[in-house]
Amino acid sequence: MKKVFSVLGMAAGFSMLTTAGAFALDSSYESMSKSGTHQFYVWCTGKDDYVESSEGSDAKDAQAKLAAKAGNNCWPVWQGMVN
Repeated sequence: MKKVFSVLGMAAGFSMLTTAGAFALDSSYESMSKSGTHQFYVWCTGKDDYVESSEGSDAKDAQAKLAAKAGNNCWPVWQGMVN
């Protein structure tokens, strides 16, 4: 079980590192309530996890739109607002 969580943690860290250079993210608490493009790490069961951005009036709205698109086996976790 430890090995599974270790692999998941390394995969999440690697994906954050590979996308961090592409654009800056504002992950402050205040940015969650702002309108614009929000980035999410999408955790999935039965398929690979991925990183995707979504537009919304705030982070919760963007998350709901992405969750509807991603399906029942995936859940987007907010990473920050794209600057």
